[in-house]
Amino acid sequence: MICNFKKFMLIMFLSVFALIIPREGKSQYTIVQADQPAKLDKFAAQELFGYLFRVTGTSCWVKSESALSGKVVGIYVGATKFAATNGINVAQLGEQEWIIRSVGKNIIITGGRPLGTLYGVYEFLENQVGCHWLDPYTEVVPSKPALAFTNLNIRAKPVFWQRHFGIAAHQVNPVDHEKRNICYLRNKVNDADYFGGSTDAFYRVTGSPASCHSFSYYVKASRWFESHPEYFELNDKGQRVPAYDGEGPGQICLTHPDVRLIVLEELRNYIAKDRVTAAENGCPPPRIYDISQNDQDAHCLCKKCQAIVVREGGESGPLVDFINVIAEGIEKDYPDVLIQTFAYNQTQTPPKKLKPRHNVIIRWCDKFGISDLVRPLNHPCNAKHYNQIRAWGNIASHVAVWDYWITYGRYSFPVPYCMIQCIGPDLKLFADAHVEILYCEEEEESLCAPAKNDLGKVECHEPGENFKNLKYWLGYKLAVNPYQPTEPLIKVFMDGYYGAASPKMNEYLNYLQGLIGKEPSTMMVQTAPHKLKYLDLNFFVTAEKIFDSAEALVKPGSLQALHIQKERLIVEAALLYLWPWLERNVPLNAKMPFDHETVIRRYETNLRAQSDAFYSPSARAVREDKLVKLTDLFRNPKLPEKLRNLPPRDVADFNWLTFLFPWTWHTPEGQQRFHYVADEDACGGWAMTFDAENDDVYKKPFVVGVTDNEPVIIKHKDIVQDEKFNFYEIGKFNIKKGDVVWARADKLLRVPVDRLAKKSPNALNKWNVYISLKFKGPAYVKNSSQLNGIFMDRVLLVRRNIAGFPR
Repeated sequence: MICNFKKFMLIMFLSVFALIIPREGKSQYTIVQADQPAKLDKFAAQELFGYLFRVTGTSCWVKSESALSGKVVGIYVGATKFAATNGINVAQLGEQEWIIRSVGKNIIITGGRPLGTLYGVYEFLENQVGCHWLDPYTEVVPSKPALAFTNLNIRAKPVFWQRHFGIAAHQVNPVDHEKRNICYLRNKVNDADYFGGSTDAFYRVTGSPASCHSFSYYVKASRWFESHPEYFELNDKGQRVPAYDGEGPGQICLTHPDVRLIVLEELRNYIAKDRVTAAENGCPPPRIYDISQNDQDAHCLCKKCQAIVVREGGESGPLVDFINVIAEGIEKDYPDVLIQTFAYNQTQTPPKKLKPRHNVIIRWCDKFGISDLVRPLNHPCNAKHYNQIRAWGNIASHVAVWDYWITYGRYSFPVPYCMIQCIGPDLKLFADAHVEILYCEEEEESLCAPAKNDLGKVECHEPGENFKNLKYWLGYKLAVNPYQPTEPLIKVFMDGYYGAASPKMNEYLNYLQGLIGKEPSTMMVQTAPHKLKYLDLNFFVTAEKIFDSAEALVKPGSLQALHIQKERLIVEAALLYLWPWLERNVPLNAKMPFDHETVIRRYETNLRAQSDAFYSPSARAVREDKLVKLTDLFRNPKLPEKLRNLPPRDVADFNWLTFLFPWTWHTPEGQQRFHYVADEDACGGWAMTFDAENDDVYKKPFVVGVTDNEPVIIKHKDIVQDEKFNFYEIGKFNIKKGDVVWARADKLLRVPVDRLAKKSPNALNKWNVYISLKFKGPAYVKNSSQLNGIFMDRVLLVRRNIAGFPR
């Protein structure tokens, strides 16, 4: 039987059975390696020995070929003479290609250098023995006193040449890197950024200076901007804009002839240095060099650049024209090098006429915030992105994909959702578009509260998403062969991950996917999670019942219990965040179907169990501090004293739980970075603020308002001089759909309040609106020794007028 899975090269012949039968604690098999095995081939033999011992309880000892004597039944691992005698020329195999072949009772597992043999061993252990590595802490190792193998002749290699999964842990969430690396290796993930260590399994495929957003590393503003501003982007105001460290704010001018010469010269320097380093380390040199736009949406508006834009129908025209010149210039000296660039933001759509050269990689980016995260790219709502990747696949010799597996949602809000339904269709689509390199961007942070990033600022990424580890593992498997069915893979994972609770967790997965399929809203970057219709009381009641049943099926404190609790944490965090708003929809004389304190205590218990199991002591301390702040806010939001006796439905508290996630913006005053800061005086211990480029921002009157209504100016003389949070009255407004409370004249500090809107836009819905602000520094407080700053910690809406409030 021959199975042709398109690009997944697999030839399999089935006949009689070969057996590994323990005999008095000894296996009839010996693991045989070459007399001088490559380092990874030697490691592969060790891995095979270890897992066969754990599975069977017996030892298949590892020996070199020259040490064999008598009749030996062997599993020949690597570039052995036995493999060569049986017609396998390892030198003709690809660097990640493997062969598994039965010869009589003997078995050959070999492959190309450097990874083929190791991948062959893992393929053998997975598909023939039943071992699986589900996450860095969870593996499936069956107990089988005897193993039976069908005689096989398998030759295969991964569909995607590079398989990267950017599962970046926050600074507060360190993982055991050695466990993560070996889990990636066993699942054939080959991102050099994550590997090395004891196995030396990986070397860098992408060269210096950066793997993305690299324009500013080639044409450095610090060197060229003052003397040659024309080398940089011309903006719509006729100004040249420099770019620094891949972030912007500008780009380079792609049509300037000097820029092209500078980039080519810098590229030659980077290649030469990398080749010296590779030779010193005894590994192949990098093959890919990235020259791609900075992480900004701007592009050069000079006449030459825009002439190509007009001709080619978009900003991808100047980019491809530029990158083709660089690729042609480097090919003669380095014919093995590929030049990579982004199809990102305004360059996502291919040009009308230009085609990338044969030594160019187009790295198309499935830009978050535009495509719908929870629906496959072949869904009608994602038609634009579907057509883009297919179009690039038709004109480019080499295509890479940067796929977002994260919403970077603009709310500090836990959202129970999943992407499992997308992984299979999307990876198959990429394979059909002859994509060679796959990068999936992700973050990992399970506590739904602001977290410090590596700049010391406080942000909140992706607090939520169910079945992340299933998503990762499914991605690992389908990145090797995207043409295999997903259902058997999901069953393998669920059975191994949840044990006896697998059916119940499947029930929750299917329930969640069913709701997502019916959800009219899209899961995009701007989507307000509280507007998702499926996150209603019925969802939480149903989900909690499923989790109760699932937990009853496993041993308390077991790994399976921890896995169930991780999924439950996301649901219960969402329940607690939404509690005040769900409670508003309960009939007046009815109660919520949950006890508030019971949910909070279970959330605390389960999260601490996760911390104890998977986090270092320092990370646990950070998480504990965040947890205490969060649950204190859940229990008691500490309304101002004059509001505490009002009926709950007459007060709406919008604290940081409801804030829009901050971003970096480029304003007339310069770059403004919005972020959370920890503040003991703030409601819930966190406040929103911004970093200004200069103090001019603080010299102007501060403006607040509600949507497009008449703004309120807070003059310096009206600011309370205690450098603490104080409420400032904005006015009384009829709250309707789309309303936000904003601060600053540019309205960049904003809090959506339209969850209070009535269904009818004409309904009377008057609320008094107050904003809590702290003004610090000499710009606001005379003789202050603190730095200037403005902080927002909450917005309150109150139905009735309260005498003496806010003053």
